[in-house]
Amino acid sequence: MGTAGEVRHWNAHVNGITLHVAEQGPADGPAVLLIHGFPQLWLSWRHQMAALAARGFRALAPDLRGYGDSSVPDDPAVYTILHIVGDVVALLNHLGLPKVLVVGHDWGAQVAWHLCLFRPDMVRAVVPIGVPFFPRGPNPVTESFAGRDGLYIMQFQEPGRAERAFARYDVATVLKKFYSIEMDDITAPPGVEIIDFLEARSSPLPWITEEELGQYAEKFQKSGFTGPINYYRMMDT
Repeated sequence: MGTAGEVRHWNAHVNGITLHVAEQGPADGPAVLLIHGFPQLWLSWRHQMAALAARGFRALAPDLRGYGDSSVPDDPAVYTILHIVGDVVALLNHLGLPKVLVVGHDWGAQVAWHLCLFRPDMVRAVVPIGVPFFPRGPNPVTESFAGRDGLYIMQFQEPGRAERAFARYDVATVLKKFYSIEMDDITAPPGVEIIDFLEARSSPLPWITEEELGQYAEKFQKSGFTGPINYYRMMDT
């Protein structure tokens, strides 16, 4: 094992937007693309990036569109899986990488699965975390969940609803509520907003320091939550 080296930050102008990318490891090492989930950032991969870099891999972790230091388009219609995977393909083309190892967590796993579907020629191997592959169903997602207003996916559909509810808390508390989730069914009782239903641990989370939580909060304070929530609003598309 070698040394991991410093994390390098740069922007790529691809697919009509700007993507912020964090990179660690030798530039000529085998590339590993790390795709984060909701509500996360490239920073979610900081430990894995160091471990990969120390073993000679080139770890690449972008902020997806709508997140962190990447572009945050206003139009919800440009947050479909076609757009998100398109960003990834354009990034790999920008880097001149014809084939990579892909790791995705949560929404990032969905992006990784669809990259395999749309461009299998670009994927050496895939590591999906937290979300198994499921094919497009016979009915729209929102139709399948009709009547479950307490489900976070349904509450995220109405433009502005979740954002207004989130605004009752400081950004760090909103993030801590999501990072504290230990349930499988994220559904609030009738008449209750999901962010009010979720509880933030009173003690520090074991896997993130308060300083690191502050780094996340600073970025979400700047970019907001509308972009990330738009991923859910475009699920049917």
